[in-house]
Amino acid sequence: MRRNGNLITWWKRVNLAACCLLSLATLPARAETKLDFWHSYVHQPSGVIHYSFQIASYKRGIFFGSCGPSTRALQWEFDIDLAGAGPVYNKDQINVTSEGQKLEVVAGNISLDPAQREATISLRVKASATATEFAGNGKHRIIKLK
Repeated sequence: MRRNGNLITWWKRVNLAACCLLSLATLPARAETKLDFWHSYVHQPSGVIHYSFQIASYKRGIFFGSCGPSTRALQWEFDIDLAGAGPVYNKDQINVTSEGQKLEVVAGNISLDPAQREATISLRVKASATATEFAGNGKHRIIKLK
């Protein structure tokens, strides 16, 4: 009889843990857009200073993927390279890539506010045949590479 009591207690614990995980999985996912990996370099052989960073959007919550559970899931990400000292960069000074593919910047600019450590992105890019608003448009806090 003692063995059955232990087995029932074990099953109760397993069910309780499963219910907790399911309730966490049904919480609404929050979104986060992050401007990260900010760094500068001097382009060779031109000697022009460049600033480079990554902007990405994540869902926040509990996710189960191939590598196990995680608290965020990537929605999109872009690598951006700015040529020149700034603080305002026009379309000819901006390179945008996603998964190694270059996106054509057709209009807009990126302006920096070093005092506030913010970047304001306002771009239109050509994805496939039409120009669309860039997914990363808006004001973003700059997080520098350490």
